[in-house]
Amino acid sequence: MNKLLVLIMISLSTYLHAQVATIPFEENELVFIKVKVNDVKESLHFVFDTGASTAVLDSNIAKKLGIQSNYSQSTRGANGSEVYEIATNQTLSIENIKFQNINLVLVDLKELSQRSGTRLDGIIGYDVLRKFITQFNFKTKTISLHQTNQGIEDLNTYSQLPLQFKGGPIPQVDVSFVLNDGSKEKGSFLFDSGANLTIAFNTPFAKHKKLKSRTGKTITAKARGLTKTSSFTKGSAQKLSVKNFNFFDLPIDISETKTGVSGSSAYDGILGAKIINRFDMVLDYQNKIWYFKPNATFKDSFDFPMSGLSIKLVGQRVMVSHVIENSEAFEKGIREGDELLSVNNYDGKELNVWRNHLRKDQQKVSLKIKKKATEKEKEIVILLKRLL
Repeated sequence: MNKLLVLIMISLSTYLHAQVATIPFEENELVFIKVKVNDVKESLHFVFDTGASTAVLDSNIAKKLGIQSNYSQSTRGANGSEVYEIATNQTLSIENIKFQNINLVLVDLKELSQRSGTRLDGIIGYDVLRKFITQFNFKTKTISLHQTNQGIEDLNTYSQLPLQFKGGPIPQVDVSFVLNDGSKEKGSFLFDSGANLTIAFNTPFAKHKKLKSRTGKTITAKARGLTKTSSFTKGSAQKLSVKNFNFFDLPIDISETKTGVSGSSAYDGILGAKIINRFDMVLDYQNKIWYFKPNATFKDSFDFPMSGLSIKLVGQRVMVSHVIENSEAFEKGIREGDELLSVNNYDGKELNVWRNHLRKDQQKVSLKIKKKATEKEKEIVILLKRLL
């Protein structure tokens, strides 16, 4: 056997040893992968979430599968502490890899599924990230799991930031930003790809820096955690910078809760999916490094509130889950709990289509609604415009 062939075989062997799985994913604002639980053949629909310190399974799915809680534990979430039921010693399978002795937090995920408009059976993150070097490619829609860096092509073309683990399994990264008054700030933010936002500022940091008075126009909005809905202030910023990569004119969230993750002073807030997913990246928890480079969505403009409406899919009905009070939709009588029958004659049930209709600045949209209070149908035309 000649030397060249030997070198090729060694190189191939090293690559195969380094890469242990390629996982296809779907992107619907968040990243979804297929996961099997225990010996059940049917795959479930899980969010892959860097902010998930433990795996989560929908409690209704758990009941169907005969999975029962072994004990209860108080856990801190974004909006405060909750008591969760936990099933121990479970097995999760992703492609050809089995993760054994996994603890599953059992939570009713119905409300989150309704708001995303897609099936959400569970959440997984740290159980995978702690064992493998994890590579995300948003062009091929794949996650590759590696044992070492050796099989990762062109890793030297990625920028790097240290991942800071400060007493917990969710890393933090440094971010700087310019507020609408032109002033500059910086801080350390949880790296949370399961948070469907750009950046959220924790209450202690926001109060100390007086962010609400420095962001210009603001509105009050609602966010849903695993089990609770909370109010927060939504504003905007001139610029956000991750190392030498800059994002301009973006919405920001300012927390007002005093408990849980968002009330903590241990970090300054959360960096979410609407920034993180604009990069192809490699997460190396072993060496505490985030490798990243812009993908095709990097320069896309950010979505700002236009209609004042938040919507969810309840069964086969599109429902209003929240209405911003200083919006034209509110002024014309649309309220939480009303059913949306059509938008510009579209009466399908794909929330992404609905949201795209409601994101076009300075365009009029025609909404056919059924009022919760009277069950009467009504046609309303509103002008979409930036509320921030």
